Amino acid sequence: MIGLLMRVLLYYINKDRSNILLCIGVIALIWHVFIYCMIYTGEIQYYPRIYNKGIPFYYLVAPCFYFYVRLKLKPNAPIPKYWLLNLVPFFFGLIDVIPYAIAPLEQQKELLRLLVEDVPMGFRHNFGFVDQQLHYILRFSLAICYAIGQWRMLYVTDGIDKNVKKDVLLFNNIYTAYLVLQCSMVVAIVFNTIQEAYILKSLDKLVWVSLCYLMFSVWFVFDTIRKVILARKSNV
Repeated sequence: MIGLLMRVLLYYINKDRSNILLCIGVIALIWHVFIYCMIYTGEIQYYPRIYNKGIPFYYLVAPCFYFYVRLKLKPNAPIPKYWLLNLVPFFFGLIDVIPYAIAPLEQQKELLRLLVEDVPMGFRHNFGFVDQQLHYILRFSLAICYAIGQWRMLYVTDGIDKNVKKDVLLFNNIYTAYLVLQCSMVVAIVFNTIQEAYILKSLDKLVWVSLCYLMFSVWFVFDTIRKVILARKSNV
């Protein structure tokens, strides 16, 4: 939360739009972790209204991080003509949460009670227009494509400031590590139904993913503090 507030402050100091995009992506990741923790502990069954609402926002992580890198490397570049196409998956996710959102409260509570007892129920329920596993496949596939675009931009863009290139390289490395750790879990969840519950409750795997989130969080906070200090010094 401190990092997010300081990023907003940084935006008002130097008018760098990339900070807003980074904040949107980070907020979506935070919500994802929060909901999973609620499921893991069983608390989600007491708050049925918040379940499933993050699906459209999870689709914003990859494009937000991509355009964050783009704005860091090309701060004066014009907005792409068809940038709104990047929001198509968001609206796809938004439409798919409607069946659960309009379902009676008792049905929502029953689903979450089953979900707490059997975590893979989150992929098998019918409160959506498509198979819920499709969201994992599509979201992860898009994230890989955007990440490749980020790396390509880093190496084909000329005249990059040395400090900016260093910052983007570190960001790309951390985000790529996060995707690599997610890869094994997503593949297992989608293709190995026998081990779905084990994977989602496995302490070893959760520790590795948690370490990746921690690494990203540490980078986010300290990078933000460093840039706020530099911005204030430059304005003195």
